[in-house]
Amino acid sequence: MRLHFIACRVFARELGYRAALSPNIIDITWQPQGLHEDPKILREYLEQSLEKLYGEIDRGITQRPDYIVLGYGLCSNGVCGITARDIPIVVPRTDDCIGVFLGSEERYLKLFNEKKGTYWLNAGWIESSFMHYEEREQAVYQGYVDQFGEDNADYLMEIYNGWKKDYKSCGYITGGVRDTEELRAVAKRFADDSGWSLDFYEGDGRLVQALVDGDFSECLVCPPGHTIEAVVGPEKMRAVKS
Repeated sequence: MRLHFIACRVFARELGYRAALSPNIIDITWQPQGLHEDPKILREYLEQSLEKLYGEIDRGITQRPDYIVLGYGLCSNGVCGITARDIPIVVPRTDDCIGVFLGSEERYLKLFNEKKGTYWLNAGWIESSFMHYEEREQAVYQGYVDQFGEDNADYLMEIYNGWKKDYKSCGYITGGVRDTEELRAVAKRFADDSGWSLDFYEGDGRLVQALVDGDFSECLVCPPGHTIEAVVGPEKMRAVKS
């Protein structure tokens, strides 16, 4: 079986490692981490990657996959509106990547209800987004200073970091292909700087492995000529005729 993944870079090590060992033929198009923050932009990136893939197939420079797998969950409805042309598109039935890293959407929702106010991290998130969060915040602060002066910059930084008040703890998902003390230390600093506690939860690569194996039993398989649409309930999404 030939699979083409279009995936968030947060999955880089997990997916890359398993793809290398898979008997299936797997190609991967990586997308920048953080696109889910604006669902419209995420959808645009996915559509551009699909257009590029279809164009390469039409020109005969890329082999046609049996399935196109999106390395995302529902992701704030960012995958909604994506249409499968003549190749089925597969999406895990999760709210986002956290359900994938925890091994199931069921476990994610259980922890979500038990541990309200948890901000989730793992090695992939830190490597693709948070490794230099201190430098990024310093750059934002310096930009405010340059534009508005130090007094105003302090106030603006309070607004910039206001979202942190919605959380009480940082949940670090352990395990995976690369989980080091250095990465856990970054999570600890981030939690401390945010005024949160830090809790550890064992990760589970089961869903990533299932995707690589071509086991789509916990996924939406959107057939050709259909479009992905969000639904209320455990199914998360459905395929509707275009």
